[in-house]
Amino acid sequence: MDEYAIGDGVRAKDGPMTHQYGTVAFLREDDGTYLVRFGGAQQMYFRADELEPWA
Repeated sequence: MDEYAIGDGVRAKDGPMTHQYGTVAFLREDDGTYLVRFGGAQQMYFRADELEPWA
């Protein structure tokens, strides 16, 4: 079962996007990484263990 769904609000646990609100936009099923969009122009792939729910 996937830990996050498309549209979920998340943030990265580490790195340059740590304190930024992101939205899960896509799940790459071949390697289990999530595409997270930050704002309108930035996006990065993360593993589930690199993310935490936005609270």
